[in-house]
Amino acid sequence: MEKQTVFGFLAVLLLTVSGFSSAEEITAYFKVDGELTLSPTFNDRITNILWKLKGDLVAEWIEKTVPLDYYGRFKDRTTLDIQSGSLVMKNLRMADEGEFTVEINNKVHPQRFIGKAIKEVPKPIVWPSPLSCHADLDSCALSCDIEGDGDTKEAEPITYEWLEEGGTWLEKGKNITITKTGSTGVKTYTCKMKNPVSERKSEPKDNPFYIPITPPSIELIIGISIPVIIAVALGVLAWFKREKIMSFMSKTPDENVSKTDNGNKASPYDGGESSEHVALSYTTGE
Repeated sequence: MEKQTVFGFLAVLLLTVSGFSSAEEITAYFKVDGELTLSPTFNDRITNILWKLKGDLVAEWIEKTVPLDYYGRFKDRTTLDIQSGSLVMKNLRMADEGEFTVEINNKVHPQRFIGKAIKEVPKPIVWPSPLSCHADLDSCALSCDIEGDGDTKEAEPITYEWLEEGGTWLEKGKNITITKTGSTGVKTYTCKMKNPVSERKSEPKDNPFYIPITPPSIELIIGISIPVIIAVALGVLAWFKREKIMSFMSKTPDENVSKTDNGNKASPYDGGESSEHVALSYTTGE
């Protein structure tokens, strides 16, 4: 057991020292007539490199010995970066499916790329379940699917995202559930299909549970605004008249009653001395 552990450690160490990453199989998806980029992980300087597809030579370069060359049906549609080792192929065909291998500095690279052709995703549609989903139900299911009897097998792998109007795209799976209590603020739902070579989204689907927010009426706005404006105006007036108001509030009740010239208090029901004097003068004049 101890020997196996040591052997495994040495194997990993050898891969690291040689500039290689650990063994790995990578699926590289492409669409017909599309483009494919294969990028092996390598940290050292490359002095020679050879790419193959299902054993057939694709591209080769050997420093100071063999100039960069492309073979057979791969000519004019393949580009090899001799600095990084990346291979780019264009105008891909179904015949380009299969295992890509690369040898760097006379060693087989542990990363293997499996080329696989897939189709673009079709335009999806949001299907409710039940089809007659309405506001009287407690919940409904929504499915991101396609119209007709077709399927999406040739476009796999597919991921699904959903958008609530006004929100952001979230990956939630092909089917979601909406409820009367949890979705009243969402007007529409939109779904999106994505795969490694394409993405398309559906048209928005109206939410039967949506309850629109009614804006306040003009009468209500005016009814609220006028008292507020009056209160603010009175507050501003009180601020500028604050000294007089404080002075008035600080006086005693007797000081707030107006006095006559001879110091006697004037009564609202008694004309006082001045009134009697006027009356006498009028009689004398007669």
